Amino acid sequence: MRKPFNEDQNAIDPEVIPPTSNSGNQAISYLPKWALYGGIGLTALLAIGILRAIFPLLCIAFLGGLILKLSKRSQ
Repeated sequence: MRKPFNEDQNAIDPEVIPPTSNSGNQAISYLPKWALYGGIGLTALLAIGILRAIFPLLCIAFLGGLILKLSKRSQ
């Protein structure tokens, strides 16, 4: 059952909003701070995890290349 309209409720007056209004397209969406900080934190953890996984492979590749270079020089 609907409540009857009270004076303290807001009503949309069609004369206030023109039909060619772009204010709806320019509205800023609200993003909670916890979602922003959580996204930044997860991104940082993901980047650190990727670097920790790739760094040993880069070191091994560098050392392998150095060993090959030195072994070719001594021949």
